Amino acid sequence: MKHSAPPVPPLGLPLRSWWFVLVSLVLFALTLTIGFLAKVYGSPGPDLVWDVNMIQDRAPVLTALALAVNVVLSPAGNLGILLVTCLVLLVVRRKPLTALAFGSTASVGWLSSEIGKFTVARLRPPSSITHALVLESGHDSFPSGHTAFAASVAWAAILILARTRGQRIITAVIGALFAVTVALSRLYLGVHYPTDVLGSLLISTAGILLWLPLWNRLIEPRLRHTSLIRKLTPLPQPRRAANN
Repeated sequence: MKHSAPPVPPLGLPLRSWWFVLVSLVLFALTLTIGFLAKVYGSPGPDLVWDVNMIQDRAPVLTALALAVNVVLSPAGNLGILLVTCLVLLVVRRKPLTALAFGSTASVGWLSSEIGKFTVARLRPPSSITHALVLESGHDSFPSGHTAFAASVAWAAILILARTRGQRIITAVIGALFAVTVALSRLYLGVHYPTDVLGSLLISTAGILLWLPLWNRLIEPRLRHTSLIRKLTPLPQPRRAANN
């Protein structure tokens, strides 16, 4: 008689408590409040001075870096990054559950920024003042989608890919530097206010805090028992007895 494969072991991801859903809702409310208050001042906003100050420090090397970030972290580039990362986890590392967890978590955090854009609908800084170096197709400034993606990938790497305390510390440092660099690049290019990038960090975090309890308690337990996940996940090799 052929026995079915055992269920895949749980990932053991953090943020399992339903209390994080409440924290998420508070963060969403805080982020939207910041966006609406900033919108009240209109465009240009009071924090435009940050953008103006960064214009004075523009240099060829910094401009090239900011433009590269703008292209690589475009919507198409973001989808490519997520696709490649998930394929590596699925095909090379043979961890389908981890691939789904990483892809879904990063995507939820990133797409949470669309809630702010649709709800707040704040205009971008006037290019006549910031001398914007890129032409953005969308007029909604709050929050920054580029920054939200960077923060979401950083969170997903910390919470899902890093498995030990040391790995999480290193990943957190690298992820924070990555998110801050992307945020500053948006100000440097003259297409966002500082409150836009702050809102991105908050709303992407809110989305992930909402998603992970759902993943841990409702989604992953069901996925672990599906035949497809069982087939794609290699069975743990039995330990060989030591020779006496």
